[in-house]
Amino acid sequence: MHSIRHFATCWMCVLVVLSSLSGHAQTASEQVRASAEALGSLERILAIRNITLTGYGQWAYQYGGGNITGDPNAPQKWGAANDLRRVYDLENDRFHLFERRNYLFPFAGTRGHAFTPTNQILDGDVAYNVLPDGTATRVGDTGGQGSQRADSPRIRRLWMLSNPVTAIRAALSPETSLGEVSVEDGSNLIPIVTAEGYKLTIGVDSATDLPRFVRWINPQDNMGQLTYTVHFTGYVPVDGLLLPLGYNTVIDWRDIDFMKIYVDAYEIDGDVADLSAPAEVAAAPEPVVEPPVVEAMPVAKGVWRLSTGTTVFEFSDHLTLYEVYGNQLQTNATIEFANRLVPGKPVTEAIVSHHHSDHSGGFRAAVAAGLTIISKRANEGILREWAERRAPDFPDFLERNWQEMKFLPVDEHLRLADDEMVVDLYWARNNIHTADLVLAHLPEHRVIVEADIATAAEDYQWWADNLWDIIEYYDLEVDLLSPVHQYIMTADEVRAFVDGGVQRARQRCAEELARRNYFPGCPVQSDRF
Repeated sequence: MHSIRHFATCWMCVLVVLSSLSGHAQTASEQVRASAEALGSLERILAIRNITLTGYGQWAYQYGGGNITGDPNAPQKWGAANDLRRVYDLENDRFHLFERRNYLFPFAGTRGHAFTPTNQILDGDVAYNVLPDGTATRVGDTGGQGSQRADSPRIRRLWMLSNPVTAIRAALSPETSLGEVSVEDGSNLIPIVTAEGYKLTIGVDSATDLPRFVRWINPQDNMGQLTYTVHFTGYVPVDGLLLPLGYNTVIDWRDIDFMKIYVDAYEIDGDVADLSAPAEVAAAPEPVVEPPVVEAMPVAKGVWRLSTGTTVFEFSDHLTLYEVYGNQLQTNATIEFANRLVPGKPVTEAIVSHHHSDHSGGFRAAVAAGLTIISKRANEGILREWAERRAPDFPDFLERNWQEMKFLPVDEHLRLADDEMVVDLYWARNNIHTADLVLAHLPEHRVIVEADIATAAEDYQWWADNLWDIIEYYDLEVDLLSPVHQYIMTADEVRAFVDGGVQRARQRCAEELARRNYFPGCPVQSDRF
């Protein structure tokens, strides 16, 4: 595979060719040269060895799909990205993304409130992570999976190119193909394809010739694919260059501000760490995402909890799934396994507990399989938005088997029943994690199937009373719980599980308050624990 380091010997020929161009920028190559001059000069741009950016930022949680409700006007949940650094090692064709992430809302796991270090490196076409203990692991192509931020060597390369200098340098490469210039809102658009095949568009201000944005496409499970536009704002002089103080990445779903970077400082051609992949990492094969091995555990007669977090209900002539958790590959494997579970009884329905992207990550695979989607009526809007998005550049399960979503709404209560099975679906009512959550109760088996009501994670419990409020309000009898995130529990085990989480959350609140840190979720609101 080609890389930028292979072009080093060609920069002189680039200078010779481009120096012969003059006049008003009209062609793509002329516009690229004009942008290089506006940023500092062609010679200066080509001579840069590395750039280090330091600052801080915020991520939109779950691409904007993890809010309290799926309504477009719901307040955005954010994750902080502090101690942020981006190292563009142009001399060696390497990129370093480092930040400490911390959620700015109550999260059930301690990792969400720990400023967890994220240490991602790209060395040519080798992507690897460095863990806090110093060990390094190679990263492969996730294929767009993941509700937080899909990761792969591809997207790391695109983030590396999402800088005005790196984008223009890539456009200047003799092995980069330039498309025809077009115009959008005062910007000249330059489509480029790098030697490695990465496609992006550089938007250049037609008045100043400074890059306004870089735009590219990447796969994403809930939405098929997303277009990212990384906007550059607030250019200031830095060591003979003009560089932006603000980077704002907007995605083409609801025009959500997905990632914001606020720059505190740049360093040009400083001493940077050796970002080369360790020999054992570079020699390791790139990991390949495989479908999970699905196993079933009986919960009750005609009820199974699968190892993928889904619970299956057996009716007289069909099966119904509770949850399409994880990603499309996982959900497709779940559907295929469930279709073999009871001969002659295919899966025809999938209950989506709520819209959050980890619980709906396989939703498009379920639609592609022709399943009727059952969820709270308020979730229909966001699910339909996702089901109607095309993914021509990265065909997923739905794009390859396109069909419209079939939807059955739940209001306060919906009963699914025949001679063999009775499943009552109830609105979870006052759940501060999400307003539009549905749980299942099997009255004949005294089983509840739920997600994020009592068992989101073992560490912290911020909405501890919700499950028992539901049980009391609807007068439900419960012996067992089959959760999405955890394991099958008895009623007593659930209470102990939640009680421990409440006590840990209260302890965390006390520790934070002692530091005068008014922590999200504190004090824990509970009348039962």
